[in-house]
Amino acid sequence: MRYSGEWEQSVERLGRWIDFKNDYKTLYPWFMESVWWVWSQLFAKGLVYRGYKVMPYSTACNTPLSNFEVNLNYMDVTDPAVYVSFPIDQDPGVSFIAWTTTPWTLPSNLALCANPDEIYVKIMDKDRGQKFIIMEARLSALYKEETEYDVLDKFQGKTLAGKTYKPLFPYMEHMKAQGSLQGRY
Repeated sequence: MRYSGEWEQSVERLGRWIDFKNDYKTLYPWFMESVWWVWSQLFAKGLVYRGYKVMPYSTACNTPLSNFEVNLNYMDVTDPAVYVSFPIDQDPGVSFIAWTTTPWTLPSNLALCANPDEIYVKIMDKDRGQKFIIMEARLSALYKEETEYDVLDKFQGKTLAGKTYKPLFPYMEHMKAQGSLQGRY
């Protein structure tokens, strides 16, 4: 095979132990025939079935990935995530709390989204002395103890539609005239 010598040299330098003298290559007809024979035996014994499952997929290669490929560079990492407060124009002294794993997008933030069917709460943060609106289900992610805040009000997310807020950076303030910087769902 063309370039097989270079491949063997590279693999050896990487420290992989491969028996190149007694190897097989998946492109060899005798190998493909042996795989099809095994497949036919499994099918004949009723061990092959059609099923559906989620497969890891490479958008770069347009192919499913094997378990080996998926776990190849697996590592636990800490993603950047931040909670940010947005003061509400219609209710001075109250701020929306938003959570994001993409904090680098905050300078260009133009809208907050709320789930219309979820329950949101207005709370008083006892340490900060500030009022916040946050999804009730996210309280435990932000506060360790229920004693750190008082719930002042509960309501569905759809009541937040149309409320406007102050942007994080003043250069986005002019976008309010175009309908941005308001709660949506």
